[in-house]
Amino acid sequence: MQYFMNLRSAGRLLTVVGFLLPLLSCGKSPEEKLMEKVIEHSTGQKVDIDADGNKLTIESDGQKMEFQQQQKGVWPADIPSDVPEFSRGKIVAVTRASIPENESWSVVYEDVKTSDIKEYEPRLKERGFTTSATFFSSDEGEHGTVSGQKGKLNVAVMAGSGKASLSVVSEK
Repeated sequence: MQYFMNLRSAGRLLTVVGFLLPLLSCGKSPEEKLMEKVIEHSTGQKVDIDADGNKLTIESDGQKMEFQQQQKGVWPADIPSDVPEFSRGKIVAVTRASIPENESWSVVYEDVKTSDIKEYEPRLKERGFTTSATFFSSDEGEHGTVSGQKGKLNVAVMAGSGKASLSVVSEK
């Protein structure tokens, strides 16, 4: 269960960063300064934020985090090769994050059926992942989650209401 909580937290952070990246431009913009102040106030640590196009770097106390918004509509080329491509639906957002403990990718889809993620589980198994799946129905239709683990690599895809989110976390 803790794995899903960490994965959910990482997904939320990637989503927030994905929305912030387009707001930031080269140089110390007012948005960068505001983000620095907000993070410094909430953590009590000195923070340096640098935004360059689609890349956001946050440094604090010798730790460095990088977030990168990647080309939408395209499967990330730098995702670990053990992860099978989820090729159903339409990719509407891709975000990559790198922190000292891990690297992660978040791919958001539209036009995905829950049956599409059911078909993804055997593909993970073929690549050597230990998997689990949960599916349920509600008034809004069928929803589901498929997750897999292989060594230090974790994959989860969640779908419902025609949308899906695939998260990949590679621990260092």
